[in-house]
Order: sequence, then C-alpha cells, then structure tokens
Amino acid sequence: MHGERSKSGWKNNEQDNSRVYIPIYNIYIAKTMKSSNPFKKRLSGRIHEDDIQEITYLTQGEQNNIKKEALYELLFDADKRTSDNAAWVFTHFDLPNNEWLYNKHEELINEAMKTSSRTKCRLILTLLNRQPFAKDKIRTDFLDFCLERMTDTNEPIGIRCLCMKLAYEQCHFFRELSSEFKAALEIMEPDFLEAGIRTTRKNILKKL
Repeated sequence: MHGERSKSGWKNNEQDNSRVYIPIYNIYIAKTMKSSNPFKKRLSGRIHEDDIQEITYLTQGEQNNIKKEALYELLFDADKRTSDNAAWVFTHFDLPNNEWLYNKHEELINEAMKTSSRTKCRLILTLLNRQPFAKDKIRTDFLDFCLERMTDTNEPIGIRCLCMKLAYEQCHFFRELSSEFKAALEIMEPDFLEAGIRTTRKNILKKL
C-alpha cells in the first residue's frame, strides 16, 4: 500500500482523494458500549428465570467484568423495574462472580438505605448478607438502619429478617454492642412474631 502511516490508519497521499482508513468495527463497539447499555431494554420489562440465567451466563468470569459493570450501572437506573430487575439478577450470581461485588460494598449500603423500592432494598440486603463485614469498617448509620428496620412492623418480613442477620454481622465484633443487640431481640416477643422472623431471631440468639 502506498502512502504514509498515520496514528489511526493508512493515509492516501493523493491530494484530491485523501482518505484515512480507520478500524470502523472498534469505533462502533466503543460507541455502542458508551451510548447504550446492553441489558437496559431487557431489564426494563418483565423478566423470567430464563432471562436471568442468560444474563448471569453472559456476565460470568473476569473476562466479562465490563458486562458486570453494565449490569451494575442499571442497579441505579431511574426506572424502578429496571433497577429492581438488575438487583434480582445479581442475587443469582454464583460465589466466584458474587465476589466481584465486594468492592461495591459501600455503594450497596448507601443504595439500600436510600432507595424507595422495598423490592430493591430487600435484594441489596440479600447481596450484603453474602459479603464479609470488617471490624474496622462498621458503619454506624447502616447498623442503626438495620436495628430500626428489624423491629419495624411496617416493613416486609424479608427486610426485617435480613436486617436482623446484618445487625448480627456488625455487632458480634463488640461485646457491648452484642449485649445491646441481644436485649433488643429479647424484647421482641416470639408469640407476636411471624414465623420467618421468629426463626431468624431464635437462630441469632443461639449465636450470641
């Protein structure tokens, strides 16, 4: 090929017919990933187990971390169904792929506390319940959130149970907090609790 090599490709030296040859496919892919989320359309509607299995397959492995990021981005989408569905898909990740979310720990806590969607809150709390908590990184605002929600009778059973479990994960490092947490559980009279909450309470008390 005649002409000189430019940064973006081969450049024709003929003045009346100068063209730059650019890797069009690469530019197309970059623009597509930048301008549209590959999962947005599917998650904006009703999804089923087959959809979830396909998306978890597409996002598995380190080689697909960029797709995990695309899915994670939808967790904060303004559309409730889209963000709820994104959270739902993440709850189906296997253990190795679930560990990718460990670095999102603080962001997940923030979203769980501020979202108005009880569905998404429950699903994010499910994700957090699969993550390790470090003694030196316990957040008092999130601990307070869990302690308040676990006793709030207006909250769904799933959220109350998860908040109870997460409160334990944060309190068990500290003797004083564990004692206060145990007292709060004991105040919850089992005869007036739903079966799920009663069982969760009983199991945690055994560990305290």
